[in-house]
Amino acid sequence: MNVLSPAAKNLLLNKEMRECSTTIRPRVRASWLGHGLRLPLFCGLCILTIFIDGIEAAEGYSDPLNPSQVEWGLNSSKVPFYEIPARIEKLEELISEETQALEALAPLQPAKQFDQFGYHSDYLPAVKGVPELPLWTLDFDNGVKTRRILGIVLVPAIDERSAELQGYAFPKRFRISSVNSKGEVERVYVDWTERDFPDPGMRPVVFKFPSQYALVATDGLRSGLRLEVFSGAEDNGLEFFSLARAHLIRTNEVHSPRRVTVSSSFESAPYWGAEYLSSPRHTLGMPLSSKNGSDGNLVWPLSVSKLDSPIVLRIELDKLEQLGWVSLFPGKSPDGIDVPGYGFPKSIRFVRLQKKHDRNNYRRLPVEDRSFAGNPGNNMVRVTDLGRKVDALEIELNDFPVYQGQPVLALGEIELSFNGLNISKGRNISLRHGDVEYVPDLSVLVDGRVDGRTVLPLPKWIDQLAAGKPHVASLATFEVEHSRLSERWQIIRERSLISFGVLLLFGVLAFVYWMRRSRKMAQLRLRQQIHSDLHDEVGSNLGSISIMAEQLENLAKDEQIKEGLEDLSLLGREAYASLREVIWLVDQSTIHLPVLLQKLAERAERVLNHAELSIEIPEHCPDQIVSLNFKRHLIMFFKEVVHNCARHAQASKVHIAVSITGKKLKLAVSDDGCGFDATEKFPGWGLSSLKKRAQEMGGEMELSSSSGKGTTIVLELPLASLTNEASHSYRTSN
Repeated sequence: MNVLSPAAKNLLLNKEMRECSTTIRPRVRASWLGHGLRLPLFCGLCILTIFIDGIEAAEGYSDPLNPSQVEWGLNSSKVPFYEIPARIEKLEELISEETQALEALAPLQPAKQFDQFGYHSDYLPAVKGVPELPLWTLDFDNGVKTRRILGIVLVPAIDERSAELQGYAFPKRFRISSVNSKGEVERVYVDWTERDFPDPGMRPVVFKFPSQYALVATDGLRSGLRLEVFSGAEDNGLEFFSLARAHLIRTNEVHSPRRVTVSSSFESAPYWGAEYLSSPRHTLGMPLSSKNGSDGNLVWPLSVSKLDSPIVLRIELDKLEQLGWVSLFPGKSPDGIDVPGYGFPKSIRFVRLQKKHDRNNYRRLPVEDRSFAGNPGNNMVRVTDLGRKVDALEIELNDFPVYQGQPVLALGEIELSFNGLNISKGRNISLRHGDVEYVPDLSVLVDGRVDGRTVLPLPKWIDQLAAGKPHVASLATFEVEHSRLSERWQIIRERSLISFGVLLLFGVLAFVYWMRRSRKMAQLRLRQQIHSDLHDEVGSNLGSISIMAEQLENLAKDEQIKEGLEDLSLLGREAYASLREVIWLVDQSTIHLPVLLQKLAERAERVLNHAELSIEIPEHCPDQIVSLNFKRHLIMFFKEVVHNCARHAQASKVHIAVSITGKKLKLAVSDDGCGFDATEKFPGWGLSSLKKRAQEMGGEMELSSSSGKGTTIVLELPLASLTNEASHSYRTSN
């Protein structure tokens, strides 16, 4: 507690337990405190508040004597995402270091209290700010002739109302001073009146006075210590504080105060009282190391007859020793069940033994009866003021607990000590009185071990408990930050994976699109190349054939040859027109009616080059899409009509008219040729095919012709049929 761990300083995350207001409910009366007494329920909630990523950090301290030496926690900047793995790895190293440092110290194992909770102040109206005069004053050993006080240990009270034990109402602002026998302040050692003292939770707070260590530990001083409390826990307009125990540091030992004087207190025996500050029963458990074995317990089942007769144990020392304290450690149930105070006798008496001059007999010096009322739980019981030189000590044990009809004596250790030294470890221990059939190995009571743990000197134990506070705070800080960064890194990884998957999907889709587009572009280039080649090679050849056929036709004398050349020229023109239509159709993804009509007109101009041609197409023709099959039927229909006109009609004039009437399209082709009798059938003219195509397109065809008066063909189609898909194909006459 006195110094922050280096690991915490390295990461600049030396955050401590933050203060929190105590939760109090004055309207509720609690049997926990007074068995029906009118005492409010309250407890201090010790909350470790950790702030990560730029939020304000909690304060801590390196020396509890003076708040001016507070090491304020620094804000940790938000870790860039690319540094998170390294930071997590570093945090894991720091957590390992803090865990190992904490495991090397004595573990904090506060035990459940059944009574003697400690001192509790009375309730005062809450004061805003810090008053000039203290609200409560506690004097320790004022006027008592004793050795110099080198420091004080304040043990926080424990909230006993829930299974999860926690610190309770430790004073926030206070001052510790030395006072003379007249009650006058001589020197201020600790001054926490300018800032709230960080909540220590359940760990003891050790205040050592360096100025006093430099002096000789003189006997006969009557100077005491004074604790002045200016601010405590607050709720519902009431203010108060509490302490479980107070220990004074003298020479090499931690002493309970011999005299405690308080300005005021809440008295509720056997739970709260000023005298419990110096109770022989500790509240922090037993001064033991971390578990390093399984031995060190005495569990002695007794006969029912032993309920009324004591068991007397004698510990013999090697020489005449000064005796200061006797510490009794409760045992443990062999069944592994946590039974507080298991087998601890309710009646204990001590007799000091000094050898007489003949060195064969002892002079018996009984110690006045001490009160051990109540169950100590799993806390050590320490008997003080036994200071006298002894050769041996007898301990009379009686009134044993009974479990399922079986009396049991259970103890973990009996320690005799002076000036912080264990003078009983490994000494001879024997049964001096007791009518028992079975005597277990009593040496486990002086082996310096309890339940597989080594018994520690009380000052060392308290120092280690206090020193564990910065490690606990740093460990909690690192674990919270590790958890947050791990969660953040997991989110980043998940989002990165999702983003990578989305990018990969987009990449695949883009690649597929690019491949399809590249393929289409390649196909388009190939198609254009083919079209160009067809137009340049085939089209040119067809044009040349048509021109040569016309030239030969003009030179021919024979009518039959002339007629054949004329047909050849017509076929060449039709083939060239069909080639251009095929190239145009392949290049079009959609075909609109105006463009289709324009292409029909171009075909007529190319095929009917020997006749005077007139074409009428409305300017405001509907821009309607034409289905592929409808286009094919219409072109084939028109091609057949134009072919018949060019080959058979011998017309000098041809008129083509397109009109839109209502919702119908009308196409009329008329010539002034030779005509024919419409009632007769002419093989090869394809008239039946024309009628079928007209019906397939959903329209009607009318044919009017007579010999010598020309021919007129009218095709009437509904506009709605332009998008219909025809399902039949027909052979043409040509």
